[in-house]
Amino acid sequence: MTARRLAEMEPLVQAALPPLHTGSGAEDLAETRIAAVLGLKLFMQGAVRTLLIKGLAGTGKTTVALELLKAAGKGNGAYISSRVPKDLLETHIPAMKDTLESQEFLDIRLEDATSVLDFVMRLTEPRKIKTILFDSWDGLAKELDPRERLRAEKTLIALAHNSGAQFIFVSEEPGSTTIDYLVDGILELVMLEEQDRAVREFIIHKLRGTLISQRKYLYTLLEGKFTFFEPYTIPDYTKIRRFVKKPDNGEAYSFGSGALDRLFGGMIPGSTLTIEYDENVPYSALKSIEYPPIINFLAMGRSAILLPLPGANDEEATASIVSKAVSKGAVNERLRILNVLRTSDLKTTNLPKSATPQEIHEIVTNETTRLRKKSVDKSVLLVKSVSALENLFASNLDSLLEVTSQEIITLQQSHDAHILLLPKDSPIRSRILSMSSSYAKLFVRDGTVLMFGVKPHTGIYALQHLEDPISPSLTQLV
Repeated sequence: MTARRLAEMEPLVQAALPPLHTGSGAEDLAETRIAAVLGLKLFMQGAVRTLLIKGLAGTGKTTVALELLKAAGKGNGAYISSRVPKDLLETHIPAMKDTLESQEFLDIRLEDATSVLDFVMRLTEPRKIKTILFDSWDGLAKELDPRERLRAEKTLIALAHNSGAQFIFVSEEPGSTTIDYLVDGILELVMLEEQDRAVREFIIHKLRGTLISQRKYLYTLLEGKFTFFEPYTIPDYTKIRRFVKKPDNGEAYSFGSGALDRLFGGMIPGSTLTIEYDENVPYSALKSIEYPPIINFLAMGRSAILLPLPGANDEEATASIVSKAVSKGAVNERLRILNVLRTSDLKTTNLPKSATPQEIHEIVTNETTRLRKKSVDKSVLLVKSVSALENLFASNLDSLLEVTSQEIITLQQSHDAHILLLPKDSPIRSRILSMSSSYAKLFVRDGTVLMFGVKPHTGIYALQHLEDPISPSLTQLV
């Protein structure tokens, strides 16, 4: 493309096209389309007409861009491809086949940059096309010398703002280029390694006129679709519904959660599952691992014992939440909550202030024996916070380990189920893990609670509360 040709086109863009009028419902919708799809609506106050999506090969740029194109509405978008033909793109991203079929597709692999600008002019003149995707912009821009490239980019930016259309540029070029300084918004997609597992993250580098309160989000391309994860939110326990019991998975007890059963395959009788968590994991996320198996054991006619997390030693609150899912009779008869705080003025404290680890073990053993008689098949679930016991016996951890080992052996022999909640910084962490049949981790990144199995090895999942406030939804990051 010659500088003369670009100069001829600039006045056409600036003067021939009608100016953008703000305020109409359709245009307001167009301005927030990118926000709605990416979840950026929380940050955006003004119009975003031009967006640059950057990232190395394989990070999912085309999938994200196609989600934006889909949001334009059937027949309102155009895909300009300088890399692959339409049929190959549909093969690579089958989930987006309908989107590609419903929008204009321009294969410009054999075209020059001048022809592309002419195409764009024709697409935007009727003001029908609302979103134009350039995939990739690099394939065109590299044909131009630096001065011509800058002029072409300025022309496209002006065309976008005057026509009311949104232009999305996909780029694999590392570092900043001239278009970075011209576009309204920049999203960068990156691949990270999180504890030997791949995690995808998008970074908001720029959104003009917008306060960006959070710049990084995790996302997944599960089933070929772009799904991003907002920061974890505490569930609304007022929306708890009556629980429908989940039968055993063959010889394994169900967790009472389809998501947890799919991840771990259920709880093998006599096994110990340890959930390690870091200091950033909200208690409600841990409770979403705690509550389903307890509730399901009660719904199945079995019994359960809970030694709560420190700071969660509210017996009445826990019993109230569980009672919304199963009958109060089941809670009163077959659930025992043993608080281990020593605070003298705490009404819920129900263990001796000076109890030793062995004495607490005896109390747990006696309660297990009592509740076993009330269990339909003599099975009991024990869910225990290691942190609460560590706080109580900080000067006697060897004794705590000894009684924990005794409990694990006893539960193995009686074929009960055992879940331990273990803080990441626990001084007895390695010893507890060595005694555990299975082991999973919970941690937080970019505000999202993540979970994966170490023993057995699993993929990594985002933990949310999408349907049931007491049971987690787990979405795999791929």
